[in-house]
Amino acid sequence: MRSYEMVVILQADLEDHKMVSEDIAEVVRGLGAELEKVDLWGKKRFAYHIEKQLEGFYVLYTFKLDPAQVKEMERLLSLKPQVIRQMVVNLEEK
Repeated sequence: MRSYEMVVILQADLEDHKMVSEDIAEVVRGLGAELEKVDLWGKKRFAYHIEKQLEGFYVLYTFKLDPAQVKEMERLLSLKPQVIRQMVVNLEEK
């Protein structure tokens, strides 16, 4: 298992960002990850339009996951309509 950080940008106009962030955390846990931290950064303005939107709600996840499951996690998150973008970073790379 490797350590990862993932930043997810959610649609800014959602009613309950905390509930959606918990749904994403369940997806991560469902793939066998050890979720260490979920940090809600809040609503921020984009430097440019992303999918015709000017703002997004940022959430940071820190977790340990088997490297073989990362692609599947990215695929599952790309299917969620509330997720505008996500980025996963391996914390152990040199």
